[in-house]
Amino acid sequence: MHSPTVIFENLYLLFLSHPLAQTIGLVALFVGLSAFLQKSDFLLKRNLTIYTLLMGIQFVMLDLWASALAAWLGTFRTYVSMRSRNTAVMWSLIAMVLIFALPTVRSVTEVLPIIGNILGTWAMFKEQGLRMRALMFVGTLCWVSHNYLVGSIGGTVIEALFLIVNANTMYGLIRQEIKASKDE
Repeated sequence: MHSPTVIFENLYLLFLSHPLAQTIGLVALFVGLSAFLQKSDFLLKRNLTIYTLLMGIQFVMLDLWASALAAWLGTFRTYVSMRSRNTAVMWSLIAMVLIFALPTVRSVTEVLPIIGNILGTWAMFKEQGLRMRALMFVGTLCWVSHNYLVGSIGGTVIEALFLIVNANTMYGLIRQEIKASKDE
C-alpha cells in the first residue's frame, strides 16, 4: 500500500502532465456530482448532458478519441432522451456509437466507455427510476475503470462518486417504494 504522501505526489504529477485537461475533468466532477443527487429523472439527465460534454473535451485533450466520441455521443443521447423515448432513436444512437467510436479504439480500455455508453442509452430510453439508475450504475463501473486506467483524475473521482451517490439515491428510491407500498 502506498502512503498518502506518495498518492498525492502521483496525483500532483498526473495533474501537471495535463493541467488544463485535468482542470476540465475536475469541473466536470462537480457538475456530474449534482446529477446523481437528483431524484428527478429530467434534472439527472440535464446535468449528465453537461457533464459528458465536459468529459469529452477532457478526453480530446488527453488524445483519447474513442473515449471522447463515446462521451459526446452520450451527451447527445442524454439530451435526446429528455425529449424522446422512441426505440428507433435509441437504436440509432447505439449504432452511432458503434459506427463512430468503435473504429477509433486503440486498446481494450477504450472499449469500456463504449459499453458504458450503450448501457446508459438503454437505461435512458427504456427504463425509469430505480431500473434506469441500476443500469447506469453498471455503465458507471465501465467508465470508472476506463478513467482510472487512462489517468483521468477528475473522471475517476467523479465516476467513483457517481457509484456512491447513485447507490445512495437508489437506496432512497427503494425505501420510498417500500413506504408507498405499505401506505396502500
